[in-house]
Amino acid sequence: MAATHPRTLPESTSGSGSFQSHLSTTNSQQRLRATGGSAPSTKESSSLTSPVISSPNNLTNTLRAFLFPEIPISIHFQDHHASSRSWKYLALKWMALVYCFLSVIFTSTALYKYLYLRTAARMRNEIVPSSFEFLSAEQRLSRISSYLGGDSQMFEPYIILPASPPAGITACLWTNDDGDAGFRLLVSWASQWPGPISLVMTTETQPHSIQHQQLIQRIKPLRDHPSLSSLSLHLIHTTHNGHSPSAYLNLARLYANSRTVMLFPANISNLLPSNFYSALASRLHLPIRKPLLVTSLVTSAFSIPDLTPVVLPRNYPVWCTERGFLASRTSDWEDCLWQLWLEEYGLGHANITVAIDTEDSANPASDLTAPLRNRLSEKYRAETCEVAMRRLWADTPRISKTAKRKLQWVKNFCRQTENSAKNSGA
Repeated sequence: MAATHPRTLPESTSGSGSFQSHLSTTNSQQRLRATGGSAPSTKESSSLTSPVISSPNNLTNTLRAFLFPEIPISIHFQDHHASSRSWKYLALKWMALVYCFLSVIFTSTALYKYLYLRTAARMRNEIVPSSFEFLSAEQRLSRISSYLGGDSQMFEPYIILPASPPAGITACLWTNDDGDAGFRLLVSWASQWPGPISLVMTTETQPHSIQHQQLIQRIKPLRDHPSLSSLSLHLIHTTHNGHSPSAYLNLARLYANSRTVMLFPANISNLLPSNFYSALASRLHLPIRKPLLVTSLVTSAFSIPDLTPVVLPRNYPVWCTERGFLASRTSDWEDCLWQLWLEEYGLGHANITVAIDTEDSANPASDLTAPLRNRLSEKYRAETCEVAMRRLWADTPRISKTAKRKLQWVKNFCRQTENSAKNSGA
């Protein structure tokens, strides 16, 4: 019989206590490693959930810090994008509000300038009177004191006066007392001129005489005529040999009732076209600042048809030179236009043509006095040119370029007109 040997356990299994202790030791090391490895994760998690202070490094944060400085710039991780969108929306809204506010201010200012200031300027041009409205009758009469010899009874202003102040362009003209035929010519002329008229009528009657009273009685019914509702008639007592056409036009202009006038030097027998006034008014921007020739036949040189009308402001500083002898409509008016041309360094013109007949050729005395009149005109122009050049040439040794150009223009113009006058006189 075989001997039974007791079964021996391996050494590793015989120490069950050491095996269990080995397992427990292994498990505890794993637990320790797990615990040790989880520490950084916990720290990282806590760092993610803690608030992060972001500096205002963009336009939104800068604008938010400027608008609300009491609120700290802090955002959480979970609502970072939502908060950013919210502040961007708020910034855009504020920018839109500021833009709308500035637009309202700009629009209001533009409307104020366009409506209120423009209306105020137009009212100033229409309502505010010029210095002429403040001149008394004595001051206006002093304008012709040298011509009337100090006798104020020789001139009677406003024999006829419009019921209301007329507006528009006032036609300034003069005529002789030719009886009923002259009144009919006046009515025919005024029927083609719907604007105001300032007429100087010359008469040889003596003041306060019977003939004078009869003339007044014949004049007064003119105010009731439909074509003469805007007529201002002024009466001057003179003789046929003492006529001064330029003085009469100056008087008609001085007593005109509107700020823009048209000097009409020809006789009222020269009728106007039917649409002349409307065509002239459409070509002007009232009130005008400088004289304008009423013609279309004008060149750069001083070549103007005889007795061409001119439109100018009533208070324009230049007045026609008056002559008490050797006067005629054509020659006096030519010197007046020459003076205006010199003062303005050339005149503009309204593109309107008026057919005017001269009347000096019908006067036999005009041929006899023409040489003497031409010599007087040459002397007058030479003296006027000298004064104009002295005015431009200052006392200082150096003058501006603009003054030099004007001075050269005056020299050329005076030389040209002097040569033309000599050629015509020869």
